[in-house]
Amino acid sequence: MIEHVIVMATRPRGSLESLTRTRPKAMLPILGKPVIARVMNAYYQAGARRFTVVVGEQEGGVIEWLSRRWYPDARVEFAPQGHWRGTASALFAARSLIDGPFVVAPCDYLLPQEHVARLCHYFDTHPGDVAVLSLYHTPGQAEPAAGVLLDPRGYVIYVSERPVNGHQDFMTALPVYGFTPRVLDYLDRVPVMEDSGQRTLATALQMMIDDGGLVGALRAGWCIPLERPDDLMRANLHFLTEMKAPSLLSELPTSVEIIPPVRIDGGVVVGDGAKLGPNVYVESGSVIGPRALVRDALVLGGRVAAGQRVEGKIVSEETR
Repeated sequence: MIEHVIVMATRPRGSLESLTRTRPKAMLPILGKPVIARVMNAYYQAGARRFTVVVGEQEGGVIEWLSRRWYPDARVEFAPQGHWRGTASALFAARSLIDGPFVVAPCDYLLPQEHVARLCHYFDTHPGDVAVLSLYHTPGQAEPAAGVLLDPRGYVIYVSERPVNGHQDFMTALPVYGFTPRVLDYLDRVPVMEDSGQRTLATALQMMIDDGGLVGALRAGWCIPLERPDDLMRANLHFLTEMKAPSLLSELPTSVEIIPPVRIDGGVVVGDGAKLGPNVYVESGSVIGPRALVRDALVLGGRVAAGQRVEGKIVSEETR
């Protein structure tokens, strides 16, 4: 199986700038854990134990968190990249550490555990393939991901940087790949784009296909990319629905009403008579005032005033 995972922490913020002024995108929380830890946990549970995290100047918090608080039996190395220059450039930053099959995954795409496991074991049953893509069904949408065309066997015959909304049921390729080291032979041949300084990974993949390499495809049942605040809300609600009981790590007054699912981190202050839930996550450092009502919401280090009603939104230190 694939034991080496390259995780890209240097990711564009998208429309999340209001939530990433005081922390990098990779450290946005999902029920008490940074999103990058949620991504890496899936590969750890699938059996991977070697991780290379590509970081930039803003990811010091990522390095500190993973070094101190992640699985002690996992081998974690950090490869500096500087400014984000795309997935192909991230592989350039980590190429000296690649010595076998590997997965390359962004820190801001959440996928089902079963998909991650299939990806990690793909080359066990397809030893002749050079790569495998992750596909996702996006009818009527234009996801910012590559488009693909498949042959009757299910192999990729064409890949582009833009979605291909053609006859193949709106399948797009996510930036989550399995590779053999052969891809390194093609990165040098990919031209650098003058306007952005990026090398497009789709170009390298198409070169491999044109040279006769077999590139497989695995379809993911669901995908949550973190591009907008609503995506962060959706990711937290997804994991909230998997909880069997409320997770309350702070001491609460007996007058507080909890309607599951609810997760409250340690270090949260909740006033008398507050009502929390359903579908609420409150991050450490937050304050919920007396008699406040919070439902279908995230409170990320922010303050909800006494008697305030918060529904269907994110309250953060930056936006309060």
